[in-house]
Amino acid sequence: MRRPCIATTRMTGALVFGLMTLSLAQTEIVPVSRGVVATITAINAKTSMATLTTEHGEVFEVWKGWRWKVGNKVECDRIEAPPRPRLQDCKPWQ
Repeated sequence: MRRPCIATTRMTGALVFGLMTLSLAQTEIVPVSRGVVATITAINAKTSMATLTTEHGEVFEVWKGWRWKVGNKVECDRIEAPPRPRLQDCKPWQ
């Protein structure tokens, strides 16, 4: 009499646990992007990295573009993603 009850309890527990982990996996954070204009404040020739400062005072380090010079302005996508925001797709600002 006990064996069918134990088997049923185990199957129900496995099903509930499986559905719970599946529902938790679907709550991903979707990154949000917005355009910002940044000024190139420094370029490291050894690492090919550029330091950019946005109009709001945020400082980011990104890979240097081909014709970038200190003082030029670039337009980038600012991605709001954990653990911290980042810039990508930087192009010369017109």
